[in-house]
Amino acid sequence: MLCGRYTLTVDGKTLKDFFQIDLEGFDFKPRYNIAPGQSVPVVCGNPDNKKIFLMRWGLIPEWSKKLSIGYKMINARAETIDKKPAFRNSFYNRRCLIPADGFYEWKKENSKKLPVRIILPDKKIFAFAGIWDCWASTDGSKIFSFSIITTSANDYIKDIHERMPVILAEIDQQNKWLGLNETDKLKNLLKPYDGDIFAYKVSTLVNFPKNDNPHCIKKLKD
Repeated sequence: MLCGRYTLTVDGKTLKDFFQIDLEGFDFKPRYNIAPGQSVPVVCGNPDNKKIFLMRWGLIPEWSKKLSIGYKMINARAETIDKKPAFRNSFYNRRCLIPADGFYEWKKENSKKLPVRIILPDKKIFAFAGIWDCWASTDGSKIFSFSIITTSANDYIKDIHERMPVILAEIDQQNKWLGLNETDKLKNLLKPYDGDIFAYKVSTLVNFPKNDNPHCIKKLKD
């Protein structure tokens, strides 16, 4: 599964200043082990008027008959996002930014898979490229959900996993993702990250979504 867990451990001021959003009335707290099915901050809107919402991780297409489909839609492949029926409409009309400051992957060592946390050492916070949708249940209630877009791994990540989330680290990239309409230009943003990146071993605490505390991101001694 990729990307299957991530973190957003910054404080509210850092989140507000970086995305230039209003957090008034928004109950934000740092997260150390975000898992599919949970509701987390997502930034939507146009570049000049961004807003933050809570959305469920795992996109539920508006035409779906079952809520559970979201667990199969936590990621959308960049290569086919404009073709897959589940993602195509959202790619053209409902793009978003998912605030993050790191993500987890499981690296195979001998016969075990051990968790590592991957960060950008020169960035306190960044965004994953995402898409969102709105699903209405039979009782009329609505669920807003999202998917993180993935691409092929860069040279650093490929020793850990063959794919990685699309990282939009710069404001210019984020604004283009929210504001552009041309398919070619949008897909050109969905590339492997080419900046500094670093991975370190963490505890198997992150294997369990119920564990969501600073111990999850603590670096293990080699």
